[in-house]
Amino acid sequence: MGFKHRLSSAAVIAAAFIVTFTAVPGRDRVLADRLGIQSRVEILKRDASSDSMHVYYEAGDKTCGNKNGWKSKGQMTTPVSGKKIETIKIKLSGKEYEGGIRYKVLCQGSSKWKSWVADGKQAGTASRRLEAIKIELTGDVKEHYDVCYRTLTQTYGWLNWAKNGEVSGTVGYSKKVQAIQIVLVPKDSGLPGNVSGIASQQEKAAMVKEDDGDAGNNNAASGAFSALRYEDNAVYYYDAKSGDNKTGWIKINGLSYYFDPAKNGRLTDFKVNDFFSKAVFIGNSTSEGLTTYFNSKGKKYLGGPLVAAKVSYTFNSDKAKLDGYMLKYKGSQLQAKALVKKAGSKYALIMMGTNDLVGTSASSVAKKYKSYIEGIQKENPGVVIYIQSTTPRRGTKNIKNLNNDKINELNKLMKSYAGSKSNVYFIDISTPLKDTDGNMKKSYCSDGYVHLNMKGYKVWVNTVVSYVRKQHLDNATAEAKKATEAAKTQAAATEAA
Repeated sequence: MGFKHRLSSAAVIAAAFIVTFTAVPGRDRVLADRLGIQSRVEILKRDASSDSMHVYYEAGDKTCGNKNGWKSKGQMTTPVSGKKIETIKIKLSGKEYEGGIRYKVLCQGSSKWKSWVADGKQAGTASRRLEAIKIELTGDVKEHYDVCYRTLTQTYGWLNWAKNGEVSGTVGYSKKVQAIQIVLVPKDSGLPGNVSGIASQQEKAAMVKEDDGDAGNNNAASGAFSALRYEDNAVYYYDAKSGDNKTGWIKINGLSYYFDPAKNGRLTDFKVNDFFSKAVFIGNSTSEGLTTYFNSKGKKYLGGPLVAAKVSYTFNSDKAKLDGYMLKYKGSQLQAKALVKKAGSKYALIMMGTNDLVGTSASSVAKKYKSYIEGIQKENPGVVIYIQSTTPRRGTKNIKNLNNDKINELNKLMKSYAGSKSNVYFIDISTPLKDTDGNMKKSYCSDGYVHLNMKGYKVWVNTVVSYVRKQHLDNATAEAKKATEAAKTQAAATEAA
């Protein structure tokens, strides 16, 4: 229920002040709580003069209690002893709409979220610092407002805004929440900008090291596509026992999908790091530059995918096991099919053809390309192949009989091949790299010929990431539709029997 106070006269306000003041024992306690008392009186005054909805919040800890006083309209809670928050209370005021607010916290030393509390009750435990929080509106008010909040966290600074039940803070990093801001904004009006002159230091609302514990402690079984349901043009994950929809990151066949708690558990995202941590990029000197790009982003960027590439590497050198012109893995020269097996890669992203097309027709190279892929699949049953289109070259001069017409023809042949094979997909990385004349853009080329600079690799990688994310979300949708139809068929058969 919303926080409603009706004050008809100044005498009532004065009485409220007296009752609150006299309830505080001892001079020291009065001095310590002075700010809180003053804040509460101000809240009563504001509530009496306005029907508009506002959110108020009070943070504290074991040492200093709640001497911060109540804050509102995005005010930052003043850091308390040790610059940490252990407890928090949140409530609504105003008579504009019926409803309330509830919130839950993740505390130090625990992987499980505390139960929801609501409307001014204390969340958290004194002596255990808060590390993350979720806040959401209830009742009629949630149809008209969004609650937005962000946290100042140890190490990471101010995180970006979270909204309507999303996580704010850190999960799995043991970093304390040092301050918080909370605001109400009109429904679907977007996230706030700089409030109280504070700019977010991170693009993310939360730093999550491991999967969100709300998703059944991440114990969703492999092959759990059967638990997906397709309703109202959206995908949901249902608990087989309770029938309730689950939320958070849920692993399905070793890959993580996000069922958004702020959207009633609707599928909204796919964790690409899970995919790329099991992937290998294979190619020649053009692909070799991916190593430099990934390292520039950090060793665990995209889950730390393996890059197996070699200067002057071709289909012929792989087949002939040509010394010095083969792929390497942990110091050993290997054919691609052996490397994929030894590395245990589940996904192979291949970009070949540049060297192979020199003095050779596109159709001849395509034949070798197909044989190369089929050799990898034969040696590694179940591996999924992604053919990344052969990148364009810069300029129109016919160097070494390599031109963009031949490259385009090879790409067309390999795209057709991928469409006819199981577990083989084609990703067009060349089109985003081209200028209006169909050549590699000058701004993406490092040598005026075929090699990319870091800007070019960024376009390449982002194109692959977007493809993989969309592919897996589309696949989950297809599987959800299949599971839903199967459930309907089964229900009809049972009823008929």
